[in-house]
Amino acid sequence: MLLAAVGSASAQSNGTATGLYSSALPKAGERIFIEPLVVKDADIDNQITLVPQFGGAYHDSHIFQDPFTIEKRLTERFSLQIGTQYTALFAPNLQTSNFQFFSLQGKYMLFLNAPHEIMASLIVKALAPSQLGKIGQDNPLTIYSYLVFNKGLGDLPWRLIRPFALQSDIAWIQPVGAGQEPLADYYGLADFDQTFRFDLCLEYSLLYLNDIVGIRVPNYLAQLTPAIEARGLTNLSNNGYYGRSAGYLSYELNYQSSWYQVSAAYQQSFGADAPFRGWNIFLYYTYFYDDLLSRLGLAPTPW
Repeated sequence: MLLAAVGSASAQSNGTATGLYSSALPKAGERIFIEPLVVKDADIDNQITLVPQFGGAYHDSHIFQDPFTIEKRLTERFSLQIGTQYTALFAPNLQTSNFQFFSLQGKYMLFLNAPHEIMASLIVKALAPSQLGKIGQDNPLTIYSYLVFNKGLGDLPWRLIRPFALQSDIAWIQPVGAGQEPLADYYGLADFDQTFRFDLCLEYSLLYLNDIVGIRVPNYLAQLTPAIEARGLTNLSNNGYYGRSAGYLSYELNYQSSWYQVSAAYQQSFGADAPFRGWNIFLYYTYFYDDLLSRLGLAPTPW
């Protein structure tokens, strides 16, 4: 595997989490990036993701959503992903639920620089309304185009700074056809019509601090990565709200192993068309199934 192959052999043999560096997890040099909750990830993976979430909505309502995706790595630089989202709305005069949309995504890694811990990828994702119930039936087909950029700071000389990493993406959201608003990518955003979006993640890897930098932390902390993510959206459509902005902040704690990641997050919204009211809580689970494919006699990367 291309990304695993460029992982550095300098991870210390007595490191608490050395198994992660010898696993099939994608790497850029000595960097294992987390699977972010808000930013799109640049890795080319075999993974299954589940993101149950609950939060406040408008008019004294609450909403539960559970996106589900399966990504399959087809080549060292290209993957396909399929997905759906179950949504349940709890309003004073209405309780309804159904699968809101189905999605198809292609991801291509444009650039990888192992010594400087850099990844860059291009993603195109289409979301189509399910038409299975009241939720989402008035949404149009929506196309998301992303440019994703990751940078670890492990090439800097300061030991306590090296565990930091940045993940980011910029996106153009384009609805196709008639509908009330574009379909939300993952998190139930009340996106504007044509929209520019920017996401940023700042993470600090205790795994990197322990196994690469060599500053020991307790074993029960060594696989944790705290992170702060931010999303900002700006309306660029001629619908009377041109230039209006919205978004949210996400405060997270992530646990990584060689075959899964579990994350918890608390989010707060801001702006003129906030994606939710007040607060949102998330659980995020990703399962990396390379080992399962190998046990079944299948190639994790077929081509």
